[in-house]
Amino acid sequence: MSAEKHSRSKPLSIEEEQSIKVFYENKLQEVCKNFHFPHKIQATALIYFKRFYLHWSVMEHQPKHIMLTCIYAACKIEENHVSAEELGKGISQDHQMILNNEMISLEFDLIVYAPYRSLEGFMDDMEDFCNASEDQLQMLKRLQDTARLEIDKMMLTDAPLLFPPAQLALAALRSSVALHQVIDFDSYLSSLFSRQNSTHTMSELIEALNTIDSLVLCLI
Repeated sequence: MSAEKHSRSKPLSIEEEQSIKVFYENKLQEVCKNFHFPHKIQATALIYFKRFYLHWSVMEHQPKHIMLTCIYAACKIEENHVSAEELGKGISQDHQMILNNEMISLEFDLIVYAPYRSLEGFMDDMEDFCNASEDQLQMLKRLQDTARLEIDKMMLTDAPLLFPPAQLALAALRSSVALHQVIDFDSYLSSLFSRQNSTHTMSELIEALNTIDSLVLCLI
C-alpha cells in the first residue's frame, strides 16, 4: 500500500498548473510566429487551448500535444491549410500525435472572435476621429503595432475567456496610447460610447478595462 501511494503522481497546485499552461501558451505563440501564421491563427489556437483546459488538467493530457493539435485545428478552421505532417516536421514531432488528439481537443465551440480584428476596426475609427494627417497616420500605425503586442500579452491571461474582443482591443489601445500619447483616449472613448447603443455604462466599461489591465500585470 505504501509503495503504491508513493508511486502516484503528486497533484499540481492551481498555481503550478497555471504556470504550465502559460508556458505552453507562450510556446504556441512562438510556433505560430515561426510558421509565419497570421494573428487570427494564433488567437484561435490559443482560445482552443484555453477552452480545452477549462475541462481537463495538464496531468490528464500532455499540453505540448494539445498545443500542436490546437494550432492544426485553428489552421483548418481559419482556412490556412497546413498538413499535420508539415506541422509536425517543422517542430520535430510525430504528426500522428496531432491527428490522434484532434477529436479530443475539439469537443467545444469552434467559433472564435479574436480582438485583433476589433483593433483594426477601432484604428479605422480613430483615423476618422482624429481627421488624421499623414504624420498622424504614421503615429497611429505605431500605436496599432504596440496595441497588437498588448493583445499578445492578454491572450496569455484568462481575459479572452472573460471579456469580449472589443473590450480587449480597447484595453490594448488604452495601454498603447499611454505610451505614445497620440490622442486623448478619454475623449475618443466618450465619442465612441456616445455612438453605441450599449446596455452598459461608461463606468462599467472602464472597470472592465481596468480588470483586463490587472490580469496582464499578473503576468509580469
